[in-house]
Amino acid sequence: MGQQVRYSAEFKQAALQELVSGGKRPSQICRERRIDETTLRRWRLEYEEQGADAWAAPAPGTASAEERIAELERVIGQLTVENLVLKKAARLARSLSARATPWSGS
Repeated sequence: MGQQVRYSAEFKQAALQELVSGGKRPSQICRERRIDETTLRRWRLEYEEQGADAWAAPAPGTASAEERIAELERVIGQLTVENLVLKKAARLARSLSARATPWSGS
């Protein structure tokens, strides 16, 4: 399996500039720069969604991992509450159905 190559933000922007200018076809850009067409397509989508910040290095001190952990902990808390509500609803439904069932003892 080949090694993954990391391209600089400048390299990606230059390839996209060639693509956007329309002077070259995507296949030609990929051949000249020795990149796969799916890579160029992915870069274009990233650029369309995030602009030039798509490849910007995170600022020093950015707590992106900590923010992600905090978000996941919020989701876990929400799912825990929902789980408790569903368990309580299931117990209530069982008790109501038990009361509604006629007793057949004589």
